[in-house]
Amino acid sequence: MKRSDPLLYMDHPVPNNFPRLKTPHSSDLYRMQVRELREYAMFMMDPQGILISWNEGVERLIGYSEEEWIGRHASIIFTPAEKAAEVCSAEMRMTEERGSVTDIRWHRHKDGSEFFANGSMSAVRDGSGALIGFAKIISDETARKQLQDALTESNTALEQFAYVASHDLQEPLRTMRAYSELLAKKYHGKLDAEADMFLNFLLSASSRMSDLVHDLLAYARLTTEEERPSSVALDEDLEAALTHLEQAIRESGASVTHDPMPTLQVDRGQMVRLFQNLVGNALKYRKADQAPLVHISAEQKGAEWVVSVRDNGIGFDPEDASVIFEPFKRLHSAEEYPGTGVGLAICRRIVQAHGGRIWAESKPGEGTTFCFTLPADRQT
Repeated sequence: MKRSDPLLYMDHPVPNNFPRLKTPHSSDLYRMQVRELREYAMFMMDPQGILISWNEGVERLIGYSEEEWIGRHASIIFTPAEKAAEVCSAEMRMTEERGSVTDIRWHRHKDGSEFFANGSMSAVRDGSGALIGFAKIISDETARKQLQDALTESNTALEQFAYVASHDLQEPLRTMRAYSELLAKKYHGKLDAEADMFLNFLLSASSRMSDLVHDLLAYARLTTEEERPSSVALDEDLEAALTHLEQAIRESGASVTHDPMPTLQVDRGQMVRLFQNLVGNALKYRKADQAPLVHISAEQKGAEWVVSVRDNGIGFDPEDASVIFEPFKRLHSAEEYPGTGVGLAICRRIVQAHGGRIWAESKPGEGTTFCFTLPADRQT
């Protein structure tokens, strides 16, 4: 299990299921309940960080008895050991300034081993507002952290396998597709109608499998290739994508327009692929009796740029808005609209890799607008 020493502070409220310490004016019954609560380590310290209270959870989670605990400095539970006093003091200062601080980080057991904990420190003040100490609550999240790390490792292994498998499958699939085409060309009409049908099935299946492996490889590459940010005018990436789509635009009679785009620190190749997939999607899902109209716009909203790709196509049910970004999830059969169902999943991976979000707004028969965000701090 990998450890992460940096202290992570979050300005969100303590979770609802997290017990809360009351002020020193709490009843004796409440103090008894706190002492015997074993699921959480709950304790108080004076303004200098000296521990002045203890509960059963301290011994169960951290390992200190009441006699070993009271009177020591709270830095005994912080990591790394050589900077424990500094880290503890920093958390106390921040708590005094903010009133309360939530942290998710590694802490130390009595025996020196470490555990991953969700903690909350609150400043305690008297009636005049003077600081009289701090209250801290800790829950052990090590098991959850281990499970999360295991899932991350598993996902990484699966992504690497998908990359290797799809890469290695390309050559035999090319061979199978080439010989399928040769068979169909050489023996078409020379055998019976059923044989011609079987050859067509073979050619169609090999062609679809080849496309599927190609898209799967593209999807896997997004997690195996490092992002290569550079200063990019998105207008140039969009124009490059439209060049790749030139034949499809011409055959569909589409009109594709766009507003000025910002210049951002992004991966040029991935941006071209993103625009190509989104515009290509608009061309594919067009209405049979209308030429596609596609417009791309960009607007800065606070700390992010919102880029929109709007079309006048067939649209879809809003309930399917989240499904379409899942790999291999299709709303139509391959016979109705060709494709592998990976294109929009690739778009989501690209946007997320750049710290953004992607979503779609649509209604059946009323076109679709795909929107994605890019952080404004990438702007140059």
